[in-house]
Amino acid sequence: MGWEALRGQDAAVAALRGDLASGQVAHAYVFYGPEGVGKARAARLLAQALQCAGEDPPCGGCLPCQKVERGIHPDVIVVQPEIDKNTGKPRRTIGVDPIRDQIVYRANQRPHEGQKKVFIIDDAPPVTVPAFNALLKTLEEPPPDTVLVIVTSNLMSLPATVLSRCRRLRFRPLGRADQRAILAALRGGGEEELDRLVSLSLGRLGVALGEKADALAGLREAALEFLEGLAAPRDRADEAALLALAASRAGRGASSREEVLRFLGMLRGLLRDILVLEVAPGEVEPWNADRADALSALGRRWGERGLAEALDEVESALHDVGVVNTNPALTLEALVFALRATASAGA
Repeated sequence: MGWEALRGQDAAVAALRGDLASGQVAHAYVFYGPEGVGKARAARLLAQALQCAGEDPPCGGCLPCQKVERGIHPDVIVVQPEIDKNTGKPRRTIGVDPIRDQIVYRANQRPHEGQKKVFIIDDAPPVTVPAFNALLKTLEEPPPDTVLVIVTSNLMSLPATVLSRCRRLRFRPLGRADQRAILAALRGGGEEELDRLVSLSLGRLGVALGEKADALAGLREAALEFLEGLAAPRDRADEAALLALAASRAGRGASSREEVLRFLGMLRGLLRDILVLEVAPGEVEPWNADRADALSALGRRWGERGLAEALDEVESALHDVGVVNTNPALTLEALVFALRATASAGA
């Protein structure tokens, strides 16, 4: 399967095909846009097209294309974080050493068997600023036959010195119809079931493909209960119950961080929907349209200013737990008090 795999990204696909057809492939790209819209897939397709031995690259059927798809092509390198010597697990960020070892050093070598050396940096896990600085000389003086693709859902997280040296391609959000079609092709199911999955995953295809609908429904109800408690009037607020609910979401053990990140992601999506219903009713469709009445009620109690502040607080908590590596339970506990303040501000 070739470029047709990128449903709903016609502008980005046209730009990449144009670069390939003209022989003017950039030495470095930044693919940016929301999570789960095909950016990483596009990076892999570009890598296939650059190595392809068939007609109308990427053909998907030749040996180089198959090697790229399976992740075993020696000239297509997806940058990986270091392994933490204490835990034996990958670090949560990509630091200077992986950038030097996996890109800077190898970029000056000739391709082993392909036509180009292609380096892909995904933003999960994120790259540190010193690591990007270590990459600058390679971006300023790119070796021949080398292409770098940076995939990010947050363009502002990249240093200006990096952005100025890359060709930027925007990947747009996918609507329900596109998401349903992609899910139908990849996992099957009826339209109603797929539409429910799109809603519960908040339009994040990666989540929709990896989670069960019932599990997502349970997570959404817990997040709604949490927001209901936070938006309660001062004289009826039960902060002890909110702290207990937060502690129950944090859990214990190795899965605690992942569980908290899932919960925070659901909170962010619900707050986004509430804000949409508050400021642009009828103009932008919320992901959770089936719970629009409950969300609108929360918006009226919270207020536009409080909702905007609440979203900022949740984004900060996501960054703290996912990147800074703070204690998940303590971060959720602090979030309870921060969000109560925003609800009061919006009242």
